[in-house]
Amino acid sequence: MKKSLLFGTSLLAIGLLLNGCGSDTNEAASSEEKSEEKTKAADQKEVSNEIPEPKKDDEGNTILEIIGQKAESKDVTAELLKIKEVNETLEIAPLTVKINNLKLIKLSNMSDDYKSDLEYMADANSVGDEVTYIQVSYEAENKEEKNIEWYDLMNVVTDKGEQIDGQMKDFITTDDEMESEFLGKVKKEYTDGFMVKNADINKVKLVFGYTTDSTSYDEITPEQQVEYTFE
Repeated sequence: MKKSLLFGTSLLAIGLLLNGCGSDTNEAASSEEKSEEKTKAADQKEVSNEIPEPKKDDEGNTILEIIGQKAESKDVTAELLKIKEVNETLEIAPLTVKINNLKLIKLSNMSDDYKSDLEYMADANSVGDEVTYIQVSYEAENKEEKNIEWYDLMNVVTDKGEQIDGQMKDFITTDDEMESEFLGKVKKEYTDGFMVKNADINKVKLVFGYTTDSTSYDEITPEQQVEYTFE
């Protein structure tokens, strides 16, 4: 199953053309008003309310960065509902974990094959006609030469009372997630996706796993929690 789609939004206002009216009994005033109307009309600028087309990355994945942006294929339509740009670093020694962003994305117009794949990847019993999921993008870097184990995002908790198993329910798999071991000073990139039952989400808590020594399996740093609000 391919990596999922990303998103963002911009709402633009449409300018209104205002019409004036003059008096038939006052030619000077009428002439002046007409002149002002022409000036106003010339100064009017049409503002587009169209949402720009999403960009693609080097691998051809569609990147949704503006709320309302959509990406469509024969198998699925993805729409960005909310986005939270984070760009904060979490210390889980010897790792530094940079959280890039969180996105809330709706999937619709899914083919039967896509639904089947999604059910399998997300460990879900069934998938309806529409699905909303949280997408989390982050990076991890081992700052020391020693080998360590880290199981990345363990749990996702929403303000609607839903707790999601980050290991079992993540349906987006990247190459760096296939191996939990960091062999020395290694950098890895992650994109995780978790379906939610209630799409009306405002806050999300992320619980990142502890680090252990790859040889002794002794714990180095315990789990770390952070919480973010969609604005």
